[in-house]
Amino acid sequence: MGYWALGTGLQLLLLLFVLGGSELQVKAKGSLTLRSFDEMVLECAELMSIVHSKLARIRSGVMLPDEDTKCLIRCVGISGRFWNDHTGLRKELLARYFVTDPADAYNVNRTETCLQELPVLELNAEKCCGLAFESFLCYYYNYGNLRQDSVFVPLDHLQLQHVTSRCMDVHQITTEQLMSLSEGAMDANDKVHCLVRCIGLQTGVYSDREGVSIDRLYAQYGEGHCEKEFKTHAVECITKHRELAYGSPCKRAYHLLYKCFEDVRNVISAYELPDSDGN
Repeated sequence: MGYWALGTGLQLLLLLFVLGGSELQVKAKGSLTLRSFDEMVLECAELMSIVHSKLARIRSGVMLPDEDTKCLIRCVGISGRFWNDHTGLRKELLARYFVTDPADAYNVNRTETCLQELPVLELNAEKCCGLAFESFLCYYYNYGNLRQDSVFVPLDHLQLQHVTSRCMDVHQITTEQLMSLSEGAMDANDKVHCLVRCIGLQTGVYSDREGVSIDRLYAQYGEGHCEKEFKTHAVECITKHRELAYGSPCKRAYHLLYKCFEDVRNVISAYELPDSDGN
């Protein structure tokens, strides 16, 4: 299957099946999330009942390989979306938490070499803390210095469902209505256009003033895709569509966020169920 040919029609139907069958009751507000590494350390320390002395040591930069520290870093990875026990490290997201030295031309190579020396990820809960910790240390000691400011954190699957469900309520569009629309009908439907814009605004990947944030869009929807190819495609399409007169903010957002990414994961097709064969 080609890079840009991922069967969006099936993905959309699966999305609607998930949303329709889950009967979500939206209780939490889904929105743009900006968090610093230290904020996530504090949160995870509270959740895991890490003693103050050990927390102070970790926050000072001393990373001893005890079990509490290992599992704390794994917790931070889960919170920051750069670690998953099933898929391992998402390198481009972890890299966002570091500031590199422009004079260091070999930081990427050192980091990659370190990662390649780690054992292969196993679906073994007892080993996940250790591997998450060692993966983090590859960046901590080789890639750069930890950022002090906040970083965009992608929403998880359930949060994305909450956002979509709320936006569907706001714009009075039902799962059944969406399922009945052909692609041509979607292109002409104002409610669908506003649904896409709503999701883009709520997730922080789009604004009427700034347009598409390609970095955030890739962080949110680009997992499994080559970052360079994803962003090159994005720039080409967005540049082509950005200056066109669409007549409404919703229609403009629809073309920039959906039409430019209808063959990859995006604000509508990002919730597809995994293929049964794991591909």
